Amino acid sequence: MNTLIALLMAAHAIVAITDPFADAIIMYDPAPGQFVQSPVFNDPMRALGAPVGGGLFNQDTTKVVTLGGFAGAITLRFDETVWDDPCNPYGLDAIVFGNAIYSGGDVSRRFAEAAVIEIARDENGNGVADDTWFVIPGSHLSATPADDIRSQTWDDNIGNSANPPNSPSWIPPGMSGKWQTIGYRLPPLFEALVVMNPNGIGATLEGFFGYADCTPVLKLGDTDADDVVESPAMDPAAFYTVADNPFVVGVDAGSCGGDAFDIRWALDPADGLPARLDGFDFLRISTAVNFIAGPLGELSTEVGGACDTSPDASFYEVDAKPGVDIEDLYAWHASSGMDFTGEQMIDAADSNLLELCVRTGEIEDMATP
Repeated sequence: MNTLIALLMAAHAIVAITDPFADAIIMYDPAPGQFVQSPVFNDPMRALGAPVGGGLFNQDTTKVVTLGGFAGAITLRFDETVWDDPCNPYGLDAIVFGNAIYSGGDVSRRFAEAAVIEIARDENGNGVADDTWFVIPGSHLSATPADDIRSQTWDDNIGNSANPPNSPSWIPPGMSGKWQTIGYRLPPLFEALVVMNPNGIGATLEGFFGYADCTPVLKLGDTDADDVVESPAMDPAAFYTVADNPFVVGVDAGSCGGDAFDIRWALDPADGLPARLDGFDFLRISTAVNFIAGPLGELSTEVGGACDTSPDASFYEVDAKPGVDIEDLYAWHASSGMDFTGEQMIDAADSNLLELCVRTGEIEDMATP
């Protein structure tokens, strides 16, 4: 699809979308884990609708579903296509919510159970996730992501098998005998009880991004990310659709936390080439670590929701005049520039994102009667 058509579709989506959260469960296939038999944690419907955030340092598990251990997965469907919209702040198009928290008051350390995110378009229009999947590589998958695909064999023959699990309570309902889960596995950095920013304690740049269940979800109405609720009556659809900058340590004031990504990051896992998707209809989240944290049990991703982010063209205003237009692009080039990608550097990527947003606005104006 050419850029002009994609931009026109994105402009239409700005007006059409009413419910930003995932709408349906297509598949729930947890791997073995300590919570997979608990009705408190094994209801996949908890991945629909708005999340319930616990804040920076305290988990809220009242609305999350566990994926269990390695390669346990859930697939969600959006009734409205989530478009690649360059007018979203930082170009971020969607957010996945989990129950990660920072450890010991230090935003460089976190309790996180990372998951890989995959997206797909409903190319054949049948509402079934039988189309081509593309992966969000994030910071640590290989250049050819398929190189990181691994398998894990499970066996319900507890005590008489070389394969896990070691407790019958870890067997997902409906599973028996011997079976495998297959998925992307992240490097050992992520397989720890406390995950450390690889850039070091005190760094301002985040060393990993692009994975689910890595960033805390703020409490509803915590508008300045200080763990205090300033606006308790705020609409969840307004609060939980503002993306945090994934390239900076901590959670941005004015955002909702969670783990945001740009559709443009998606790659073909087989060759590592850009997917060049205009949007997605299906979202798959899979536990990407294979680690038992002693008596605390396995690292297992939890999911509390996923959403389409809110566009905000004012994010790209450069010339101090209302609205984003070609004058903002001229002003950007005439100045020292502004960082629109969030990567803490100013380069052509920032100019390109601004230009795409300007063009989207122009097309939207043309489409308005």
